[in-house]
Amino acid sequence: MMSQSFSIRPSKDIRTNYAQISALTRENPVAITVNGKEDTVLLSHEDFINQMHYIHELEAKLEVYSHLALAMDDIKLGRVQSADDVFAELIEKINQVEL
Repeated sequence: MMSQSFSIRPSKDIRTNYAQISALTRENPVAITVNGKEDTVLLSHEDFINQMHYIHELEAKLEVYSHLALAMDDIKLGRVQSADDVFAELIEKINQVEL
């Protein structure tokens, strides 16, 4: 993963020093300024892909945690069934299906 520091470069450097800017993005993000104000941040392709993977992993974890929280609520509120009852109900439904 990338470091937390930024390089700051004016937007004209993208045109005149692209190779240098590209090399800098492999070390850390590069903030591009327009009229002295930060406007855009450039990342290396590898850092971008790593961040996207990290975000997707976090989203998947949040989805699991959300399901676990709902399940805990069901348990606390007594909305539960024994596994034997659930399996018996499933078997009954399967037996009712005409093949």
